[in-house]
Amino acid sequence: MKTSNSTISGQSNGVAASRYFESVKQLREILGDDVLLLRCKLQTKKPAGAWGKLTVASMTPDYLKKLSSGNVGVALGVKSGNLIALDVDADELVEPYLALNPWLKDTLQTHGRRGRVFWLRMAGDYPAQTKPLETHSGGDAGEWRAGKNSQSIIHGIHPDTRKPYLVLNMVKPLVVDFASIVWPNEISNPPRLETSLPVNDTERQSYGVTESQSHRETDVTDDTDAIVCVSLPVSKALSHPFVGADKQSVDFSKLTIADAVALAMPNRVHQNNEWLFILGRAVKRLEFNSGKPFTPAQMREVFMEWHGQAQTFLRKELTRDDYMIQFMNAYQSAKIPLGLDGVKMAWKRAHENPLPPEAIKHFEDADKRLLVALCRELQNIHGEQPFFLSARKVQELFKLESHIEPARWLRSFCVLEILDEIAKGKPGRASRYRFNFDDH
Repeated sequence: MKTSNSTISGQSNGVAASRYFESVKQLREILGDDVLLLRCKLQTKKPAGAWGKLTVASMTPDYLKKLSSGNVGVALGVKSGNLIALDVDADELVEPYLALNPWLKDTLQTHGRRGRVFWLRMAGDYPAQTKPLETHSGGDAGEWRAGKNSQSIIHGIHPDTRKPYLVLNMVKPLVVDFASIVWPNEISNPPRLETSLPVNDTERQSYGVTESQSHRETDVTDDTDAIVCVSLPVSKALSHPFVGADKQSVDFSKLTIADAVALAMPNRVHQNNEWLFILGRAVKRLEFNSGKPFTPAQMREVFMEWHGQAQTFLRKELTRDDYMIQFMNAYQSAKIPLGLDGVKMAWKRAHENPLPPEAIKHFEDADKRLLVALCRELQNIHGEQPFFLSARKVQELFKLESHIEPARWLRSFCVLEILDEIAKGKPGRASRYRFNFDDH
């Protein structure tokens, strides 16, 4: 399938050069098979019938065949793998978004009547409610679409223009961290992320990293599937934190120190905590590849190379020593090497290692014993920090028909004191647990 990497400015003179989806198959190739597609009547924005109970399993060949006769909507948020739609509802607002977020040029973009929609997959926490956006004068500036019952039309005929929905950049949605989005000054009410509870103040201070850093490592091990692995060529520095589309574009098995520094290079101030955390994970990957830990001299070599290249974006009030301490603490906090998935690592170890005594003590069923082993390995990976695990991820790993049953398993683990639930899950974020090792 040929795809266009060209991106237009959003003005009417560029719209004619864009494309539209030619088939449902092509649409799924771009969005992914984990996205829920909704049947809508032609020239409407409303799905035909109730769709709240649709799942990925509902996307059968017969169901998908019916989509070709009308408009196609896309369910958003957790239902579709944390896919969101940033609707910019005015042509004049497109450029401010692109100026502040140049990486948006590299994600899927569509156009209906005006402006455009940027399609993104979210890493970690994000506002899981749809929010209308406004200008300071009270004008309509579009929507942040991510709520439980939110959807956005991506294919068909627009009800107002009677013209096809256009694709301005036919590429896969980028995977980004919500904190990466810089909101234009024209937007008076940008969506905000609810503050999450820290592990505890003592633990957070002991690592010397921000709360978002301490959470991000565990976020990446669950539904986000190691999406911090970036999609740009290794020889080119990233344009923004946690941006990626195709993990295979970077061969982390051949990572070098120069590559690690390039992948962690900021492009503006106030990003360095995030980038030093990526650098710490990159060093972990270098150690993983070589099979031995870095010496203090090697650690300093990596930091000095990064510090020398990042001078333009360093804060004047912070010294080199300040940044070196941040890096060493970020390295200490990082548990999963860059390019690896913590859940997959734990899943592999759970199959390879002997069952934990907690599993044998409480259960006879092989699947429940294996899930206990998975939780143990996740805890081993994360050290003293809690780990994230969702019922849907367990459903996927064990190939179950529903996430309800594994949710019951995990709750029973808490009653049996195999696990402590540190924080209950919510849309866009899995529950956080700590494994209680049996001392008997």
